[in-house]
Amino acid sequence: MPMSPDILVFSVALNHYDRIYDRNIASHRAYAARHGYDYVCVSRPAWTTVTEAVWLKIELLRSSLAKGYRWVLFVDADCELRATAPRVESVSKPDKSVYLAAGFSGNVNSGVIIARNDPAAAAFFDTVLDASSRPVPEMDWGENGHVIHVAKRSDTVGHLDCRWNNNADPSLEDFVRHYSAGGPMRPLYSMGLIARAIQLAVRVRLKLLKLVGRHQVAQIALPDRLSTLGERCRRLYPQF
Repeated sequence: MPMSPDILVFSVALNHYDRIYDRNIASHRAYAARHGYDYVCVSRPAWTTVTEAVWLKIELLRSSLAKGYRWVLFVDADCELRATAPRVESVSKPDKSVYLAAGFSGNVNSGVIIARNDPAAAAFFDTVLDASSRPVPEMDWGENGHVIHVAKRSDTVGHLDCRWNNNADPSLEDFVRHYSAGGPMRPLYSMGLIARAIQLAVRVRLKLLKLVGRHQVAQIALPDRLSTLGERCRRLYPQF
C-alpha cells in the first residue's frame, strides 16, 4: 500500500477515553496503518472539562489543515473503524470539502468528519469556532448543534453514505460503527473489566466536578479556553 503521510486520521480521547474505548482506538490505528496514513490519538492533557473535550476536535481539525495535510479524517473515540472502510479520499466530490453523515436523529453527526484541505474547509471550521460562544437554533449535545447549524448554511458540505457513521443500524455492513451515547448502538459495545473500572472512576470524578460546577465551561468563555487547550495540544502533538 503506498504511503500517504499527507493524510491524517485522528481522534480526541481525553479524560481517559483512550483507555475506555481502547478497542476502538486500536481499530483507528489499524485503519491508518493499512492505508499508510498518519495517525494520532489525542489523550493529553489527561483531564479537561467535558465542554472542552468535545469541542477540541474542531480546533484541531482547523490546526491539521493549517499544518498542510491534504485530507483529514476525525473519528470519535466511541467509533470503530471497520476493516471494510475505504480510503479517506474516496469520498471526494467536486466543490465539496467537508463531509458529514446523518445520524439516528436525521441531522448530521460530528462523530466522523472528513475534510479536504482547501480554503472552504478552513472557513467552515473557522465559522463553527466563531459560533462557539453563542447559542444556535440547532443546539445539541456538545459541538454537534453548532456543526449542524453551520452545515445547513454551507455549500461546501458533502453528505456521506451512512456507512461512514452508523450509529443507528446494527445490521448495516458499515465502515464506521459509532457507539454514540443515547443511540441504539451503545449497548452493543463490549468493554473489558479494566475499561469498565476506568469508566466508573471517570464518571465519579465528573460527578464530583459537576457538584462544584467545574465540569463545564461557560459558553462565552469557550473560544479562549479552546485556543489555550489547542495550543497545548500543538506543543504535544506535531501533527497539529
